[in-house]
Formats: sequence, structure tokens, C-alpha cells
Amino acid sequence: MTTHLPPAPIRDAGLEDEATIFNEEVRLLYRFSLVEYLATLLVTFILGVILWDDLARPTLFAWFVGISLLTVGRYALYKVFLNVNPQARELRQWERAFLIGTFLTAALWALIGTVLLPETTRMASRLSVVMVVTLLLTGAVAYHAPHRYAYKVTAFVGLVPLAIALGFSGDRAQMALSGLVLLLALVLPYIHTKVHGALVESLTTARVLVNRDSELESERNKLQQAMDALAGEMVERLKAQQQELLTAQKVRMHFERTPLGVIEWDRQFRVIAWNPAAEAIFGYSAADALHRSAEGFVVAQAERESVEAMWREVAETKDGSKTTLVNVTRGGRTIHCEWYNTPLVDPGGKIIGYASLVQDVTERLNTERTIHYMAHHDALTGLPNRRLMQDRLNQAIISARRKQRHVAVLFLDLDRFKIVNDTLGHESGDFILRDVAQRLQTCVREVDTVSREGGDEFVVILPDLERPENARVVADKILKELMRPVEVSGHEIHITTSIGISHYPNDATDVSHLLKHADNAMYQAKDAGRNTIRFFTGDLNFLLSKRLEIEGKLRRALENEEFFLRYQPQVDIATGEISGMEALVRWNDPQKGEVYPKDFIFVAEELGLIVQLGEWVFRTACRQLKAWADDGLPPVAISINISPRQFMSRRLVSTLLTIVRETGANPKLVELEITETMIMRNLEQSVETLTQLRSVGMRVAVDDFGVGYSSLGQLKRLPATSMKIDRSFIANVPDDASSGSITEAIIAMAKRLKLRVIAEGVETRAQLEFLRANHCDAFQGFLFSKPVTSLEATAMLKAQVAADVPPPIRAVNH
Repeated sequence: MTTHLPPAPIRDAGLEDEATIFNEEVRLLYRFSLVEYLATLLVTFILGVILWDDLARPTLFAWFVGISLLTVGRYALYKVFLNVNPQARELRQWERAFLIGTFLTAALWALIGTVLLPETTRMASRLSVVMVVTLLLTGAVAYHAPHRYAYKVTAFVGLVPLAIALGFSGDRAQMALSGLVLLLALVLPYIHTKVHGALVESLTTARVLVNRDSELESERNKLQQAMDALAGEMVERLKAQQQELLTAQKVRMHFERTPLGVIEWDRQFRVIAWNPAAEAIFGYSAADALHRSAEGFVVAQAERESVEAMWREVAETKDGSKTTLVNVTRGGRTIHCEWYNTPLVDPGGKIIGYASLVQDVTERLNTERTIHYMAHHDALTGLPNRRLMQDRLNQAIISARRKQRHVAVLFLDLDRFKIVNDTLGHESGDFILRDVAQRLQTCVREVDTVSREGGDEFVVILPDLERPENARVVADKILKELMRPVEVSGHEIHITTSIGISHYPNDATDVSHLLKHADNAMYQAKDAGRNTIRFFTGDLNFLLSKRLEIEGKLRRALENEEFFLRYQPQVDIATGEISGMEALVRWNDPQKGEVYPKDFIFVAEELGLIVQLGEWVFRTACRQLKAWADDGLPPVAISINISPRQFMSRRLVSTLLTIVRETGANPKLVELEITETMIMRNLEQSVETLTQLRSVGMRVAVDDFGVGYSSLGQLKRLPATSMKIDRSFIANVPDDASSGSITEAIIAMAKRLKLRVIAEGVETRAQLEFLRANHCDAFQGFLFSKPVTSLEATAMLKAQVAADVPPPIRAVNH
């Protein structure tokens, strides 16, 4: 019985060809689009250069961001298209995605040429922008050629609005350019149509040729079948031999040229093949490597067990494996290699040997280690950074919770380090920080962590403590170690630190609160006088909040000009006349009223606001000095205190001289009060600075003398004009013999150095008579007057002139 098969369905060859041509058009459209993206980014860069001065406009800046992101997104779509190589049924969706991107890009070009182009842009720049955009859209004819109307979208959306905007500009040149752009918008789509038609015709022709080739190939196959039938087995055998030869050649070429080491082993894991890449990795030639086992020449002694386990796994599982081994080269160098091993089997499934691909990953592993180290360590000191420190603290807490032990966190801040850094320079500051880091590591155990928090702050983690008090021992050791001077550029720098300590679980049970509490305790150590240790207590939270409150108010006070000066008269003991005024800063707090310096100066010093505040005080005092001179009052010197940070600044001299010139004050009536301690921190720089100030006539008073540590030999080098005796000595004279003797010695020494002597804090007539008997030159204190406002000080000076008699000395209530 004969079976009749149903006839094959007749397919519409025309429709099939049309679909094939459409598919090819979409694929060509994506391939050509790379040129568009590169041109778009280039033009965007050129426009950025042209419109650089207008980029601050948010809309224009947003346009540049938008066109860049859109181009990058379309490029990403292009890469996905190439990687995915979508099937024919999906190409309609890809076509729509491309057209959407084309429309959005054209719309953005229209925006930059019409709405977003700044009116303030120079004509040349405007025309440059239009020309660049027009040229870009003109060039789109080429890379949009594969699609029938993609360029029409670009021309209509991109060029037509541009032509309209130029036509309505009112400028002759732009209107002429509008006509040209509009002409392009009409002509270019026509040209695109012609180009597209030519491309379609070319594709159609190619399709016809392919069909003809297919038909010819079909006929050729029939003829070949006939020839094969005639040739018989001999021809088939020859073809098989040729195929085997070609395959062998490919395998050999890959074996010799691959950058991976290719090694073949027999069933006893001895080398039977060794390619040039393996020779480059290990240094052994193929002749040297043949018939040798891996353990015998390329594997480190410590890795022999790993190699045996690797071979055992491949042999038992009969599957591929990957292993990283420490290997040695012929020259004895240690390297790290990744081994990809697989068994070789015959057609019957029997293992006849093994193959290994070997890659040297030493450099990659070293790079990964370096990156990991840099991500977790401070670049300057090499100590763990904040990230690594927090991780170790967290691990210490977990361990302590399990073992019922304690963990201590020490937060360290170097005292007055910013002054040293500003004075000696950042290189010296970095040297000191590295030295401190080394010293800290000598004070702790191996299990402890010393980390740099940033700037001049360090954190020490002490895990696994039996008692919280053990942290005090380490903290004391750190204080003692850091007290040793550091020699930098010929200077001996004394560095101290303030340490705050918190404990797990007493103070907190998590990382953030332990660090916060240790930081709070450190600030308490600062307020206690520095170079000391403070443990966290519950009261510190309140104290810290008060400090933060002062900081915020202090910044606002500088902005709102809430500061003012009071002036305390300095009286000549011999004549009873006012010979000078000391300028004293006060803060007029809107809530608290008048605030004294002791309540805010130390905060300003820590925040770095003291320099700005000090300059304001100096300028205000100089203006007052000029006002008294304009009123015709007799010359009276004004004493102005200089803060440590101001004095150590390298721009102190230039700043003060500029203020004196701006205010018109007489520099010979300006007296700078510098504390003895400040001077002795860096005697050479102090002498240089004070000499420059003295050269323009300014006076220099050594303030709080007697509480520092200067010697007579050092003091006589200073270009000082006055010396002020600290109130702590005056308070106990004449009753206390020791204070009286010290005061007499200070006066006698000042006289010998030809310095004017001023006593501070004189409150009783007995103190005044004692100073008079010892030939002190002047005094200030409540015995004569408390600090007064500028109006009161002016009135006192005018009254002195009017009476031509010094006002009576009177006691003033505190």
C-alpha cells in the first residue's frame, strides 16, 4: 500500500524576503549607531566648551546631564543588542526602542538650539552652537540610512524647531541660517530616502544572490551526491582523514599559542605534554619537564598534600576541578597559580590521562591584597583606619559577651596639634603623627588595636580585659610615652594628649555608643587641662550638650557681631594718671547677657575661631585709639591680648600691620600682650615676630610673668617694652612673705632689663603701697576701676584732661 504525503505548504517568497530585509535593516541600524553615539558625545563636549560660562544655569546643566545619560543609555542598549543578537520575532521591539531614543535625542538637540540656549550668549557662540548641532543632525543621514523614516524623525524633531527659532530671532544672520536649516530639513529627508532606497535595493540584490547561491548550492549538492556515490568509500575515508588533520592542527595551534599553561599528564600524573606558556610560567622547557611529576619540580614542599588531594579528587570524581596552589619556578621564585584540571577519556569512557590549564595569578592576588590593605589602613601612619577599627571593636564585643569579659575604648586627641601643624608646616605635622603612631603601638599588646581616627585623633581598642581598671594602666603608659619630646627640623616639640575612656559593657554595648562616649570623655579631659585621662560617666552627656550649645552660639555671635570691648585703666603709680587701657573682650549673649572670656575663649580656641575673634578685637581697639586721637585726648596706649593660635600664625605681622593702616591708629600706642608660656614655645620664632612688630613702633608686654618657665637669659633676648606681674602674686601681698619676695624680684629684674612693670589685680590700698615702695611703674585693678565700656573710658579720659588732676583712687565693688 502506497502512502501519499500531504503537499508542503506554499510560502509567500515575497513576504519572506521583505521580512528578511527588514531584519537586516534593524541589525544594520544598530551597528551603524555606534558612530552616532561617538559623534553625540564629541558634539556635547564641544558645546560644553562653547557654553562653559553658562553651565551654572540649572536648566542648561540639566540638559548636558540629560544628553550624556541618554547617549550612554543608548550605547548600553547597542551593547546589549550585539551581545543578545535577538531573534527575528523580537526585532520589532528593538526597532521601537531605537526610534524612541532617536526621538528623545532629536528633541534634546532642538531644546539646546531653541529654548535652552542662553540669551546672554555671544552671537558667535550662538551661531557656533547652531552650526555644530546642524552638522551633527546632517551627518545622521548616513547612520540612519538602514531605516526608512528614522532620519525623518531626527530632521523633523531636531531641525525644524531650530529653523523656526532662528527665523523668529529677528537677527538677519540667524534668519538666513534659519532658511538654510529649513532647506536642510526638507532636502536631507529626500536624500535619506534615496540612500535608504539604494540600501534596500542592495539588500534585495544580495538576497536574490543568496537565493541563487542557495539554488546553485542545491544543484551542486545533488551533483556532489552523485559524485560521492561514484567515488564510494575511498572519498569518504579521505574526507575523514582531512577533517582529523584539520582538527589536530587547530588543537596544536591552540596548545602552542594559548596564554594559559597547558599540561597533559599520564595516568601516573607525569608530564607528557608541556606548552610554551607553561614554560614561561615555570621556567622549565618541555624537554626538562617531560616525565616528571608536579611534586618533583613545580610545587612548593608545603603544598604537596594539596597536590595529592587535587589529583585524588580528579581521579575519583572523573570531573573537572579548580585549585589555587603555591608554586615555585625554576629560578626559585614563589608564585600563585590557579589549576583547572580535567580527566582525558577514550571513546569507551576509560581515563587515559589528565589535562591541566594553569594561570599565574600572583600579580592579581598581590593587587587584591594591596587594595584590601589600603581600604582598611591609614595611608599616613599605616594604622588600621576607622572601618577596620570598628570591625575589630565589634568582634571584641562579641567575644567579650561570650566570655563575660570587658572591652575598653581609648579615644586620644593630641593637645594643640593644630598650632604645631600651622607653625612648622604639614610635613612636620605628618612626621609627628607617624612618630605618635609608632609610640602608641609600643604601649599595647599584640591583640590590641591602635587606629587613626583622622587628623590628630587616635583610637585604641583593648579587648579581653579582666577588669575595666586595666585600661588605666595602658592610658598612663601612653601619657608617659608621648611626653618624650619629638625632634623636628631642629626643634624639640613636646606633644601631649587627652584621653577619654569608655568600657563594654559598663558604658555601652554597641560600637557607635562606645566610641561616642569615649569621645565625650576625651573632651572632658581637654576641659580639665589637657594631658590627662577621663573615664566616661553619665554626666558627660550633659556637659557635652552644653559645650555644643556654646559652640553653636559662638558661631552665631561672630556672624551677628554680639561681641564688644571693655577697657580697664592702667594707672601710673607715681602720678596717679591713666597711662593706658587694656582691651578686654565680652560677649553680649541675647539670653544670658554679658559673658566673660573664661566661659567662651577656650571653646573659640578649640574651634579655630579665636583668630577671627582676635582680629576683630584688635581692629575694634585700634578704631577706639583713633577715635580718642580725633577727640584730642592725650595719647593713651591700648593693651591688646594675643591668643596662642594668633601668635603662632605666620600671617600675624602682616594682618596686624594691615589693620593699623586701615584704621589709622598710631602703632606706637598699640601694646601687644603675649604670655610668657606662648613666647617660650618657640623662642626663635617669637623673637623674630616681636622684632618685626617693634620695628613699626608697637609695644610688647610679657603678660602673666612669673607663672611660666623662662630664664633670664631667654627673657633678655625678647624685644619687650613692658612686663605684667600675674595677679596670683599680687593677691597675697603684702601679707604673704613668699609672694612679696617673688614680686620684689620680678620688679627688680624688670628694672634691670629696663622694662616697664605693670601689676595686675590690685584691689587694696595696702597692695598699692607695697608696689609703690618697690618702684612698680603702673597698676590695674578694682582699686581704681573695673573694666568699663568705651563711653565710660572716654568720659574718664576727658574728665582727667578737664580737671588736669588725676581722679582719686577708689575701691570698686566686684
